[in-house]
Amino acid sequence: MSRAHFNLLSTALLLAATSAAQTPTIPFSLRVQQGTTVTNAADGAVIAFQAEAIGRPADATVNVTHLGVLQASNNTFVGTATITALDISGSTDFQVVGPEVNQTFTPNQTFTLSIRYRPTTSLRVTGAVKISYSEQLPTPPNGVAPKPTTGSFTLNFSGVAPEFTFAYLPPPNGNTTPLNPNETIVFPVTNVNDTPTATVVITNKGSGPGVVNSIAVAGGAFTAGSLPPALATVEGGKDLRFAVKYSPLVIETSRGTVRIEFVDRTVTFNVLGSSQGPVFTYSVIQSSGAAAVLGGDTITLPDTPLATPTSVVVQVQNTGNADGRIASIDVNGAGFTLTELPFAPLTLIAGSSITFTVNFNPTAPGRVSGRLRIGADIFTVTGNGLGQTLIYAYVAGGVTTPVQNNSSVVFTPSAVGQVSTLTFQITNNGTAPGSVNSISVNQNQGAGAPPVSASSVSIFSVSRLPALPSSIGPGETVAFAVTFTPQSIGNVNGVLRIDGQTFPVSGVGNPPAAMADYRFTGVSGAQAPLQQVATGLTLASPYPLNLTGVLTLTFTSDVFSNDPAVQFASGGRTVNFSIPAGTTQAVFPNNSTTMSLQTGTVAGTITLTPSFVTDGGINLTPATPPSQNLTIPQSAPRLLSVQVSAHTASSLTLLITGYATSRSITQIDVQFTPVSGETVSTTKLTLPVDASFTAWYQSAASQAFGSQFTVTLPFNFSGDVTNVTNVSDTIQSVSVTLTNRQGVSSSQSVNLR
Repeated sequence: MSRAHFNLLSTALLLAATSAAQTPTIPFSLRVQQGTTVTNAADGAVIAFQAEAIGRPADATVNVTHLGVLQASNNTFVGTATITALDISGSTDFQVVGPEVNQTFTPNQTFTLSIRYRPTTSLRVTGAVKISYSEQLPTPPNGVAPKPTTGSFTLNFSGVAPEFTFAYLPPPNGNTTPLNPNETIVFPVTNVNDTPTATVVITNKGSGPGVVNSIAVAGGAFTAGSLPPALATVEGGKDLRFAVKYSPLVIETSRGTVRIEFVDRTVTFNVLGSSQGPVFTYSVIQSSGAAAVLGGDTITLPDTPLATPTSVVVQVQNTGNADGRIASIDVNGAGFTLTELPFAPLTLIAGSSITFTVNFNPTAPGRVSGRLRIGADIFTVTGNGLGQTLIYAYVAGGVTTPVQNNSSVVFTPSAVGQVSTLTFQITNNGTAPGSVNSISVNQNQGAGAPPVSASSVSIFSVSRLPALPSSIGPGETVAFAVTFTPQSIGNVNGVLRIDGQTFPVSGVGNPPAAMADYRFTGVSGAQAPLQQVATGLTLASPYPLNLTGVLTLTFTSDVFSNDPAVQFASGGRTVNFSIPAGTTQAVFPNNSTTMSLQTGTVAGTITLTPSFVTDGGINLTPATPPSQNLTIPQSAPRLLSVQVSAHTASSLTLLITGYATSRSITQIDVQFTPVSGETVSTTKLTLPVDASFTAWYQSAASQAFGSQFTVTLPFNFSGDVTNVTNVSDTIQSVSVTLTNRQGVSSSQSVNLR
C-alpha cells in the first residue's frame, strides 16, 4: 500500500532550538526562489536554469539577508555590512541586477539579486556573480573603533535550453529525410486499401529538456498512429517519434497536414499521397438489354417453370488505373449455377472485361434467393419457380391458423423459464411433388431486444423435424413442433424460416417465481484494520434460472473521512457474481465461491449489499435487500516501521510509518539509548503533535491514504564525546511510541550501531 509522507516542522524547530548554533562561513543567509521552489544556498552554490526555448527567459531571485555578529553582553546581533563590489562573469546570456555598491545593511536587512537567463544558443552555458563586502562592528565603550573585515561570496550559474529539428522516414524502409517547417512529407504511390506508415522524428539537439505541447494529423486519408501524450518532454540529445498513416479507400490524390505545437511556436508540415487500384463495374445482359448493378444489389432472373432453366449474362469490367485480382467467382442458393466461367483466380488488367452466365433451374415452386460472389463483391440473386404450391398453418390451443410468407405466428403466454409449444404444418396444394430443404428458428437481435446469455437455453427452438430435405407429395402435409421458452418479461420476437419463406414468431413472457432468501457466509462483525477478509453468498434453495448479480461495498466512516483502501481485492467497490440455475452458491471471478475485501485503516462500517437479475434482465433484488455489516473500531495507533533516513556526524533523521483508525495522534515519545561509556543528557523526548496530525488528517492530501502516515523527525546533536568520534555516535538505538485518545502503540526501535 502507498503511504503519505510529510515533515513535522514544529518538532524540527523544537529540537533545533536545543542544538548547538551553526556559525556561517559568511555573515549572510542566501535563499533562492525559482518559480514556486525555494531553497537555501551557500557560498559557491550553483543555480541551474532550464529555459523552455531559445530566447525564452528563465528567472531566479536570491534574497540575501545580513546576519550580523552576536554580541554576547546583551545577546543581540550588531554590526553593518557594506557591499563593495558586484562582479559578473561568464556567459552574457545571464543578467544580474543587485544592490548598489557602497550600500550598507544592518542585521536582518535583506537585499535581492534578480538573475535572468535568456539563452541565445541551445548549448550549455555558465556564469557567476561575486559579491564583495566589508563588515564594521560598532565602537566599544573604550572608544577605539575595530578595523573592518572584508570578504566575498559567489553564486555560480548553469543554463541549458532545448532546440528541435525534424526529419521523417518514408515507407516502407526509406532513409531518414531532413524536414523543415512547411515542407512536405511525400508517400509513395499506394494501392487502394493499403496503409503505409511514415515515421516523423522530432530531435532535441539542445542541452536541456523541451516540451512538445501537442501533435495533430489532419486532412485527406491521413491519420495519426502511436501519438505521444500531450506535453511530452524530450531530453537533450533524445528524440520523439510518431507515425503518420495513409489509408486510401479510392483512387485519389490526398493532401493533409501535420501540426506540432511547442511552447514558443507552432510548426506545420504538408502531407501528400496518391493511390492506385482497380475499380470493378458490373452489368447484367438480358434479351431486353444491359443494366448496371452495384455490389449488394439484387439480380433477378425471369420467372421459370420447373425443369425449364433460364439464364442471364454478367459482365465484369476493370475501369480503374491498375490491374485487379479476382480470387473466385461462385454462387449459392437452390437452383442457381454458373457456366462459361474464366479460370480463377484471374488478373483483370485496367480497361479489360470478362463475362459469364448465371443459370436458374428451380427444383420447387416459389421464390428462391441465393448469393453471387465476384471477388469481394456479393450480389443477391433471386428467381421464382413456377409449379407446385406449399401452404402453411400452425396449431395452438386446438385452433388452426393459416399463415403466408411474412405472416406472424403467436405463442400462448408462458412464465419465464416455462415452455409453450405449437405445431407447424406444411401442406402441398400443388399438382407436382414439392420439397422442404431447411427449417430454422431464432430470436431477433435488433435494437431494443433483451440480451441473450451464452449460457441461456434457446428462446425459440424447433423439434420433431422431418428428415431434410423432405419431399411433400400433392395433398400431403408435414408437421414439426416450435417451442417458446421465455427468458425475460414481456414481448419476445423471432423468425421461423422454411427454405425461402419467413414467418415472424412472437410470445409473451410472464413474471417468473420469486427468488429464495439469501445469507452471507464468511466474515462478519468487528474486524481488524489493514486486513484482507473473505465473504460469500448463498441462496436458501436453488433457483431454476441462471442468475447474475453485483455485490456492492459501501463504507461509512466514524471519523468523517473516506478510506479508498476499503475495496474488493479485485479493485473497486463492486464485484460481479453468478448463481447457475439449480444451485445456491454465488460464484465470483476466477470461479471462486468467496470474495476478498480490504478493511483499510479508518474506523467505520463496511456494508455489503447484493443485487440479482436473470439472464433475461429481470430484477429479482428484494425492495430492501438484507446487508452484511463489518465494523472497524477506533483504536490506539499502530506503528508499522521506524527507519533512519539520514545520519551524519551531528544529526539524525527518523522516518516513522503507521496508522490510527481514529485519524488522530496526540503525542510521539522518542527514547534514546546511549552507547556504553557515553553520557547523554537527554534520553527521552515527548513531542506534542496533536495540532500537526490534525492539520495532516484535515488536508486533502491525506484522503488518499486513509489513516496511514509517514513522519519525518530530524534531530541535531552537540556536546562532548568520550570513546566515539562523532557526537551522533553516542546513540546506540532509538525507540518510538505513539499515543492518541484510545491508547498507546507498541514500541518499535531502530539500532544506529
